[in-house]
Amino acid sequence: MTPSTETTKLGTGWWLGAVAAALVGLGSAWWLAQPDRSLDPATRLAAEIGCQCGTCPHRPIATCGCGFADGMLAELQEMVDAGMGDEEILTTFASRYDESVRIRPRAGGWSLAAWAVPLMLLSVGAVLLAGVVSRWAGGRAHTATAAAAPEAEADAAPPDADAAALRARLERELERLDP
Repeated sequence: MTPSTETTKLGTGWWLGAVAAALVGLGSAWWLAQPDRSLDPATRLAAEIGCQCGTCPHRPIATCGCGFADGMLAELQEMVDAGMGDEEILTTFASRYDESVRIRPRAGGWSLAAWAVPLMLLSVGAVLLAGVVSRWAGGRAHTATAAAAPEAEADAAPPDADAAALRARLERELERLDP
């Protein structure tokens, strides 16, 4: 097998792995963007709405202990008690504060892309890193067998005229350097 054929076959396999990893990353981002439907609406939404007080690092209002988060929790409970749906509540909070109030992205559009692209890049990068490491490891084994082969060939083949001239020049230079 020639080196170019070997590279082509390995390249095709790694590209397929990278595409599969990108699809896994996209699927993971979509799955992470889905809300947990086993919780009651107030608890679930309190974990998806970020505190907007400006002092905490955008914690969910369910875990933030500041007074501002307490007010947001009270607003949330009023909306849930009024029978508003999840998306309607999130849209109301986003219009009142900002779209950054959402901790999880929407399950579509640019919000999902903001989560999906890094996951896809990490997945593809992992596959490509595995390919590079695999080639480096395979290259060492190939180099070890290739290093043993020239010694056997050196005994069988006559020395090249250019190689003999270079060897003689090297020996003259080395003798000149010795005191």
